[in-house]
Amino acid sequence: MADTKQKSIVDLDGMSAQELTALIEAAEAKRAEKQDEARNALIEEFRGKAAQLGLQLESLIPSAAAQGPASTGRRTRRDAGGSVAPRFRGPNGETWSGRGRMPKWLSAMEASGRKKDEFRI
Repeated sequence: MADTKQKSIVDLDGMSAQELTALIEAAEAKRAEKQDEARNALIEEFRGKAAQLGLQLESLIPSAAAQGPASTGRRTRRDAGGSVAPRFRGPNGETWSGRGRMPKWLSAMEASGRKKDEFRI
């Protein structure tokens, strides 16, 4: 039997901004509905296969609620991304905050026998 649903061609150029917005919202709602249907069908398929093996799907895959919020294990600093006051000043006015790689001018000074603390501000 042939599919009874007809696909309509929409004249986007003839639609107003409000009509286009309504069409977009309806399309997004339909897409979300189809994604939910596909997800539920896949979960049911997995449950059926797990039951054939004598397993329960819930014991194999923990739910997102049981896992809690995802975290990377590290907290970001409150002052991350902000500028830091310079702690060292070179003989030609160059500065370094003391973070990151040591600048070439300070490396050269240390290589010539001078101490880093001599340039502390």
